Amino acid sequence: MNVPYLTEADVRSMVSLPEVIDALEVLLRRQGSGADNIPKSLTTWDPASSAHTLGGIDTASGLCAFKNWVNTPVGAQAVLSLFDTVSGQLLAVIGANHLGSLRTAGIAGLATRWLAAPDARELAVVGSGRQALKQVEAVAAVRPLDRVRVWSPTPENREKFADAVRDELGLTVVVAPSLAEAIDGAPIVTLVTRARDPFIGAADLAGTAVHVNAMGAVLPANAEIAADVVRAADLVAVDNLENARRGSRELIDGCGPELGGVVELGQLLAEGRGRPDGARLTLFKAMGMGLSDLAAATVVARKAGIERTSS
Repeated sequence: MNVPYLTEADVRSMVSLPEVIDALEVLLRRQGSGADNIPKSLTTWDPASSAHTLGGIDTASGLCAFKNWVNTPVGAQAVLSLFDTVSGQLLAVIGANHLGSLRTAGIAGLATRWLAAPDARELAVVGSGRQALKQVEAVAAVRPLDRVRVWSPTPENREKFADAVRDELGLTVVVAPSLAEAIDGAPIVTLVTRARDPFIGAADLAGTAVHVNAMGAVLPANAEIAADVVRAADLVAVDNLENARRGSRELIDGCGPELGGVVELGQLLAEGRGRPDGARLTLFKAMGMGLSDLAAATVVARKAGIERTSS
């Protein structure tokens, strides 16, 4: 069996973030109608290490994907396997570190497209790690940004990150001297940290029409936002409810273990519902799900000319 292996370099050269955002929108509209997640499993160990597996299936395209990865303080590695749902054949193996960045950023871009105020033109990004640059790119793909505010705890890191945003994305950047100044009045706030405890409360989000993408804190013990942010939001959306019930300390603290009132982004898309009229605060919490990886992998497969073995 000659199975193509697509490297990280292949993925980088083939796929753009706007393509992934659009593919996510198409696939999430079918969620629950032939497109479904395969539940996520994870385990953790000290110091701050974790292993994950998840998957997604789409009967309309005839594709199924499984992604496995390990994340430690030293580094991370992910691999995705793509299957034909009819023949059961393995179609490709894809290096999935960059793919993971694309799908994580892409789902934030999609949520921003639907939930941020239409006239929002400024982004505050909190965090400057390896996922942060793609998060800025994702928001810039769906809103014409006039300015990006940047803050992270280490001055050297936030200055370096700001330079990367300017050089690679061509955006105007302000390096905020404090967290409060970074997020004060910002219409879009993206959090992408590995915080263990909440550092942003409802009172910190003082704008009149704010959308928050809470993209970090995907382990059960971690949190970026306080429970009162969840309770203050006019709409709370997630990528996957089951993963959120199992792993989102923030949402469980804010609205209970059943996550009453929280809605999946795919349901909003299927119903054509965006930001509620007059909403002051909307919140999107991403936990990671297999359908997001499948959407990104579908773009890769198409670009690489990978064809199903059955019709």
